[in-house]
Amino acid sequence: MELQISFDIPNLEKALQIAKATEKFADILEVGTSLILNEGVKAVCEFKKSFPAKKIFADTKMVDRINTLEMFFNCGADTATILCATSHHVIQKATTMAHQLNAKIALDLLGDYSMGQIAMDAKTLDVDILILHKPHDDGTVMNVLEEWEIIRGNTDLPIFLSGGISRKNIEQVLELKPQGIIIGTSITQAEDPAKEAEYFKSLMK
Repeated sequence: MELQISFDIPNLEKALQIAKATEKFADILEVGTSLILNEGVKAVCEFKKSFPAKKIFADTKMVDRINTLEMFFNCGADTATILCATSHHVIQKATTMAHQLNAKIALDLLGDYSMGQIAMDAKTLDVDILILHKPHDDGTVMNVLEEWEIIRGNTDLPIFLSGGISRKNIEQVLELKPQGIIIGTSITQAEDPAKEAEYFKSLMK
């Protein structure tokens, strides 16, 4: 099981500072959407430059203009996200491009659709990873058990869980045995981010 730390904060200098304090506990460093919106592809470049041995995940949440992803991959992103709400043609175009550049596409399962159907379709579209994602602004405690069972029953692709993961619900999340968990504010906004990252990573061993 992998720990992916999400740096979904707009300040690049602050994100890099926290990343340096927590990198030894992270398997994957995520350049979050807020950081990308504020700093653009530069944020991915700086993360790869600072952490060349780490997997860099760009949370681009693309739905259109897929050719833009090439900039992120060329700058060092190992994986980028596509929202499942877009068309199958767009998803297939993204996966084809990514694989040509030795990169991966993670399909973020946000939107109104059949969970089981998109899980099955993802494999035929050459998607590499599924992200079962509770939106940050949803305002409710993470509860993905029903969705997890539907998705897991319809795919053998790796599934990462994201959104609202904290000390309060980490045990419940780990019981599902996802391939990875994505944690952002519970680590990045903690008084001691390194200590929090170490805590979560220790539970995954």
